[in-house]
Amino acid sequence: MTKKLIILVSLVIVSSFAVGKGQEEAVLMKVPQNVANLIVQGQAGVAVNISRSGGASEFPHIVTNSAGVAYVIWVEKRSILFNSNEGGTWGSPRSMSNGTTIGASGPWPSYTIDVNESPQIVYTAKFSGVNYEIAHNSYKGGWGSPYNVSRTPTGGSACPTIAVNPRNNQKYVCWYDDQSYPDRWELLFKYQSAAGGWSGLKVLPFGTSHYCPKMTVDGNGTGHLVWLRRRRGGSFVHYSSNVDPTDENKWTASQDISGNTGIDFAEVSIDSDNAGNVYVVWEKNSDGNREIFFRMKTAGGGWQTTQNISKTGAGSKWPDIVVDKRTGNAYVVWQENVAGKWQVFFKYFENGGWTDNANMTNNGSHSIQPSVWIDGSGEIHIVYADNASGAYNIYYLSTTETGTVSALYPPLNVHLNTSLDGSPDRKKIVLKWKRNPDNDREAMKGYKIFRKKASHGINSYKVRTIVSKSTFKFEDVGLSTNSKYSYVLIAVKNDGSESDYSNEASEPLVFPPVNLLVNTDLDSSKTKKVNTIKWQHNPNNGKGVLKKYRIYRRPEKGGTFRSIGTAPGSATSYTDSNLPTGTKYAYRMTALDKHDRECEPSFGAYEDYVFHPIDLNLSTIVNEGLFFSEKMNRLRWKKSPLNDPVNVVKYVIYRKKANEGKSAFVAVFATEDAKTLEFWDRSIPLEEKYSYSVTAVSDNGAESELSGMRTEN
Repeated sequence: MTKKLIILVSLVIVSSFAVGKGQEEAVLMKVPQNVANLIVQGQAGVAVNISRSGGASEFPHIVTNSAGVAYVIWVEKRSILFNSNEGGTWGSPRSMSNGTTIGASGPWPSYTIDVNESPQIVYTAKFSGVNYEIAHNSYKGGWGSPYNVSRTPTGGSACPTIAVNPRNNQKYVCWYDDQSYPDRWELLFKYQSAAGGWSGLKVLPFGTSHYCPKMTVDGNGTGHLVWLRRRRGGSFVHYSSNVDPTDENKWTASQDISGNTGIDFAEVSIDSDNAGNVYVVWEKNSDGNREIFFRMKTAGGGWQTTQNISKTGAGSKWPDIVVDKRTGNAYVVWQENVAGKWQVFFKYFENGGWTDNANMTNNGSHSIQPSVWIDGSGEIHIVYADNASGAYNIYYLSTTETGTVSALYPPLNVHLNTSLDGSPDRKKIVLKWKRNPDNDREAMKGYKIFRKKASHGINSYKVRTIVSKSTFKFEDVGLSTNSKYSYVLIAVKNDGSESDYSNEASEPLVFPPVNLLVNTDLDSSKTKKVNTIKWQHNPNNGKGVLKKYRIYRRPEKGGTFRSIGTAPGSATSYTDSNLPTGTKYAYRMTALDKHDRECEPSFGAYEDYVFHPIDLNLSTIVNEGLFFSEKMNRLRWKKSPLNDPVNVVKYVIYRKKANEGKSAFVAVFATEDAKTLEFWDRSIPLEEKYSYSVTAVSDNGAESELSGMRTEN
């Protein structure tokens, strides 16, 4: 539901601005009512969660059409997602980067809207090959197919920017690339005509060591470009303009407008107005602290004095600026460190004067990476990432919104544990959560649980079940061990209204090893036990996802499994040494992914119940009589210390001819008790040679493996 915020305040803020070199003058600025509303709404916490994913949603960008309809993109799990309120309400997020692969680097999206009010995006991605390229796409009621703008098969294309000429709807795309020579980064440029055709590739005339361009086009059609030049341990913001950006030879000589920022890759933002004024903000280390700096270039004039507009004495990062094209009023947002928490700060510029800093969020969570836009009516729209629900979600706030106040808050600390469910191909997931203390207990109806396969997108979430408000545990049973799952929860009120999504609880995308075995032996002193655990790799684990295995052990007759060590992801065995012979042990294992997230445990593996005797000794005795000769074989052995925990009741002697295979062994004798530790084999042919082995039998009838074989000389 929505709650109308009636704000009866008029903010008058004292600020200062430069009126001459080295001079400052105090001014009184009355913040417009819509800006005052925006600040109060932001601090009231009524921003709308538009991602609702429970996953890591970051790097949002917003544009609007002239009527204030918002179009937002952000990055999540190597995909670019999109949402809009063009239908009157916010829809379900969906991916707009299908057809490309977002790699480990990037995607560094740049976002704008054209004359026909069609959102335009460029970003770094891979198409069919392994090379990073610049992808372009546009939105007209839906996203089209991505187009490979760069097409530089020998270079890496990165950090694109896109700008639209308001006079002819041409789209200009610039990025940095090393297609001419590895690691020598140039600024490359292409443009799209209003009819849709793309120009040839152009190299801008600034040389190498240039990075991260940002571009704007003013109301006269002049392009303004800023970028980073990295040298002397920092980066420098450079600027150039072009009255006809389609002609690469008309760019003006580059100017250093910032000096050394003291930051390797300083974040920069630029905008312009219809009169041709240019506005730039960037990050800079100042007096040992990162601040936000501003500089303006007037139409037909030069650059004005550089201003530190944050002046907080704390960390200030990620600035974004938008300008009202008609009035030249500018709005800046950034993330500010307030007592160890990142908050979104806002500042307003009019006629050369700045308002004071305003904390837009002022909450107990981290609010980061803000993006700001202004529509045709002068209304302001802001998006940012916030981790109030555990993982980062994207929140939207505007001067046109009354603000959505959730009657309920999502449950807290949603987490899961996975275990095998009675067979190697079935598992059970136990999901747990905590009640949010901010919810009215009487108004609560229950919780709605959503599930999807972990590798699928957020649109795949389906309702799994609904539980009562007093339930904080759910067991999802009979699940396939070949799949991994993710869950989110929402709280449901008696009137049917729902909260935002909780944090996402997800199984790691690795699987435990299979076919565990335990081989048990004595050490060289024959007083301690050595267990060697062996296993096979799970075929469901893709290449490169597995970092290591963790081995757990407990006494076989009960107790808690405890970690005893790890093995590399390439290993197939682990040796557990110096164990007492009086205790038998059980083992199980887990797998960990590259982020050290641990999967469910394997089935247990156990030591053999009973072990064969040790130290077999065979001697042959021949009695030479007057009329006959008799051969006797005497076999001796010792009790194995490995049988200390069990009750051995007898030994069984096996015999075969020496030239026969091991499968020819047959039992020829069994002792009456376990105290007998020898066997006499009498009256055997002189001309035949024999081999022997012995097993131990416990009181429950279990028989050990054959001992080591002994053969007559």
